[in-house]
Amino acid sequence: MDWAKEAEQMKEISMDFFRDEVRNGFFIPTAVKQAWAAQLQVLDVIETICRKHDITYFADWGTILGTVRHGGYVPWDDDMDIALPRRDYEIFIKEAQALLPENLFLQNYHTEPSFPQIFSKLRNSETTYIEKSVSKLPVNHGVYIDIFPLDEYPSDRAEQKKLERKKTKQYLKLSVAYCSKKTGRAALFGFFGKLFHYDRKIRVNVEKLEDALTRYRGPRSDILCNHGNWQGNLEYAPREEYGNGKIATFEGLSVRVPEKYDEYLTQKYGDWRAELPQEQQVGHHYAEVIDLTRPYTDHIEKLNNGEISIKRNEEIRKKL
Repeated sequence: MDWAKEAEQMKEISMDFFRDEVRNGFFIPTAVKQAWAAQLQVLDVIETICRKHDITYFADWGTILGTVRHGGYVPWDDDMDIALPRRDYEIFIKEAQALLPENLFLQNYHTEPSFPQIFSKLRNSETTYIEKSVSKLPVNHGVYIDIFPLDEYPSDRAEQKKLERKKTKQYLKLSVAYCSKKTGRAALFGFFGKLFHYDRKIRVNVEKLEDALTRYRGPRSDILCNHGNWQGNLEYAPREEYGNGKIATFEGLSVRVPEKYDEYLTQKYGDWRAELPQEQQVGHHYAEVIDLTRPYTDHIEKLNNGEISIKRNEEIRKKL
């Protein structure tokens, strides 16, 4: 891949972006900058689609933290998350397919039945980012951005408990189906299947989970929930914290962050302005293979046959 050409196409990113850099004591090599640039290209497309169809989206989780604290990526992290209110999320899913360039693939359980999540990923199919947890699944493994729906969450405590019970039960069924598919040992999980009355097909279980999470039809709630992160009470945020959002800069591009991002980040991270202890300065996505010059299809068979050694992100980014 010609990164000079890529930088030229993305006018917001200069060639200086690709140079080795030290951020907050972390060495960020060109290889990692290239992975970031591949994600920024995806973000640029998302932003274009959202503008065209008047779709509201927000940076989410660590992407908010990186935006307001670092003006871009958290130095030791490697992913990007955005979240859309459910209505906007469904519009995006519907309209994106016709607007995406050929190299980008919108991944969810509708487009790939073996995809075991209730949210979507927008992937660059000409790159490789194979994570250990899903390396054996027959899905797209390109560099991606996570796209989460934000769902209404009941304010009434009894309704919350009812929803959480349904959620936990269906997540267990999905986990059994996922493990069965991942390991190829359907018989081994047969006992659990009978116990939980699950369907072996991942897609069926994801559909049922999504149906349970979006079934709330009570009064308009003042709480929004990102169920896809499965982080307990950290999934929820008052609607007013998102508000209409504020435009901020992320690696030279414009992104929307929640209007009350201070309250949002405090709920998620506590004192988010403080420097994290060194042992906590690690990413949470561990890729077995990262290659920005070749598609994942060039690597996946070799990886599953044990012909490629595992390289974790920490080996690329070293603390000085």
